[in-house]
Amino acid sequence: MTKETIQNISLNPKSFLVIGDIMLDRYCNGSINRISPEAPVPVLKYKGEKNILGGAANVATNLVGIGQKVSLMACIGEDEAGKEILRLLHEDGIDSEMVAVEAVRPTTLKTRFVAGNQQLLRVDDESTQDILEQTKDRLLAVYERRIQEFDLVLISDYMKGMLSFDFTQKIIDIANRNGKRVIVDVKDPNPEKYGGAYLLKPNKKELHDLTGMPVETMDEIIPAMKELRQKAGCRCVLATLSADGMAYLDENDDVLFEKSDSRKVYDVVGAGDTAFAYVAAAMAFGFSSKEMLKLANTASSIKVTRFGTAVVSISEVIDELFHEVNKIQTMDTIEKALSGQRHKKIVFTNGCFDILHIGHIRYLKEAKAKGDILVLGLNSDASVKRLKGPSRPVNNERDRMDMLAEMEFIDYVVLFEEDTPYNLITRVKPDILVKGGDYQPDNIVGADFVRSMGGSVEVIPFVEGKSTTNIINAMKRLEQND
Repeated sequence: MTKETIQNISLNPKSFLVIGDIMLDRYCNGSINRISPEAPVPVLKYKGEKNILGGAANVATNLVGIGQKVSLMACIGEDEAGKEILRLLHEDGIDSEMVAVEAVRPTTLKTRFVAGNQQLLRVDDESTQDILEQTKDRLLAVYERRIQEFDLVLISDYMKGMLSFDFTQKIIDIANRNGKRVIVDVKDPNPEKYGGAYLLKPNKKELHDLTGMPVETMDEIIPAMKELRQKAGCRCVLATLSADGMAYLDENDDVLFEKSDSRKVYDVVGAGDTAFAYVAAAMAFGFSSKEMLKLANTASSIKVTRFGTAVVSISEVIDELFHEVNKIQTMDTIEKALSGQRHKKIVFTNGCFDILHIGHIRYLKEAKAKGDILVLGLNSDASVKRLKGPSRPVNNERDRMDMLAEMEFIDYVVLFEEDTPYNLITRVKPDILVKGGDYQPDNIVGADFVRSMGGSVEVIPFVEGKSTTNIINAMKRLEQND
């Protein structure tokens, strides 16, 4: 498996259909500074909230995040949470033709109250009643009409009423009759519900519930997977084993194991969805079983280091597997490079950086110290000429990009052609916009946008007497004296 084969996943997208229970994950964020005098409970000072697609919709979002074309079959209520889900699906470019709306049921809404990275309380508003028979019939009609569009069908079962026994069996039967593989992230303890699927993905507890067999050791997990395959009539079983990694029973009766790397776990929410999306992509692109496990396990291992549901990008998986980071990005690629890192504090600055000197170094180090990721917008040669005159730059844009990328405290360098970096700033969406010199923050290009997104603007004074112009003038004086 090479970097090029992994990159091909996002360069030549496949088409996926995700079917299952979708929900809205709402995070109400704040800080805690005191205990309530009314009861021994913390008082959360509210700062804001964020809505994220959850459940099967999180699987769909992860697939979109790695460059795939995705359609979703699900059911929501006729309420504000349902409208927000449709808005987010549209924003992510997920086809929602098969997302049904029922006035008689609420959209599943999980509201989490969070201080820092600590979840204090979760409140669920949901119904687990089966969706209506007329809704099933309508969805199946569209599904049967469109089934040939999809390279793979994913079922994500959260037991919230979308996937009854009969409905699930009809989905699998239609796919099989049309030569399409179905893979299932299981939840129901009845293995016959998923009969005929190509692959089932239980976690350790679900494997026990589906088989009634012990699963505490690797020696116990293998016969349990074989029992599940026989009971469900599936071809393959992928068991996710938390810190122990993954075990895979393929259709040839071979068993593969993939250990997880030891790392700090912040939040396991959504890790299974991330793994499921990468399993689907690897299968659709014809990766070997070993490669599939490596990709899925790496992606889920990255996910657990982040709080809340999050997308893990192809570039992050490549970085993790090959320990390389492509620092030089373009206006078109920087958003994707940052997509899986939005939980980190992103700092942006810009400039010509023609002849690097100690003032630049100190300024850039101070900018990086304000956050986790430093993105540097670099004026192109044409842009520098317009700003500085026809004799500049001294160093061309390729050399300037390469020199800056060599600095360990710079994470990304992005070339822009315009006189100002405003368009680039709208793509980077930094948490902190930094400018060097004696600017007033309100006069800095992009300050309005960054503040509208909840970010801040800061000014770092330049080192007195250190500038590219001074260096050029000193060199001219030397030439004249010679």
